[in-house]
Amino acid sequence: MPPVDFHLLLVTDRSLVRGRSLASALQESVDAGVPAIQLRERDLSTLELLSLAQQIRALTRDRAVPLIINDRVDLAVALDLDGVHLRASSLPVRAARRVLGAQRLIGRSAHSVTEVQQAGDDGADYVILGPIFETPSKREFGAPLGLAVLAAACRHTSVPVFAIGGITRERIASVRDAGAFGVAMIGGILGREHVGKATVDMLASVRVAWPSHSRDDSHAR
Repeated sequence: MPPVDFHLLLVTDRSLVRGRSLASALQESVDAGVPAIQLRERDLSTLELLSLAQQIRALTRDRAVPLIINDRVDLAVALDLDGVHLRASSLPVRAARRVLGAQRLIGRSAHSVTEVQQAGDDGADYVILGPIFETPSKREFGAPLGLAVLAAACRHTSVPVFAIGGITRERIASVRDAGAFGVAMIGGILGREHVGKATVDMLASVRVAWPSHSRDDSHAR
């Protein structure tokens, strides 16, 4: 399986980019050094998503920024993307692995300790657990889980766990202390007026929290 060598994962939501194109906002983030991107635009048709993924792939390829797509194993293969992120209603991890092979990343969303454990048992490369804190983008998934659940999940799996939901610069150290491998962010970067500056600020806190040599430092500008 490929290594998970980033501690910050930017998850997209084009409704947050203040009337701009998602591609232009992501260009700012890539230029600022974002280490990995998850394309999560679930309301688009296949052709619309294909076109958007091609645009974003053109931005990330030269910087060797991993581009992971939600759900669409077929598009991950067709566009030679770096991986796929699966939900509970997606193709099972084991089935996706048979299609994607060992060289592409497979992530899995989880909302409980049990789901984190199951994702690891099924062979996911990483898990995104949340919402950890209150956040508008994750209200459909229920009340915030809190740091105690995050800590329990991290204790019961060897798979890298990324915290999502209400992550701010001030909270990064607390999720690290709970055992998280990294953070996944949406509004904390894409919801800001200056996406590039927000990326730089978040990366600074991430590097303090996880000072290992990783993709977070490999292409910062």
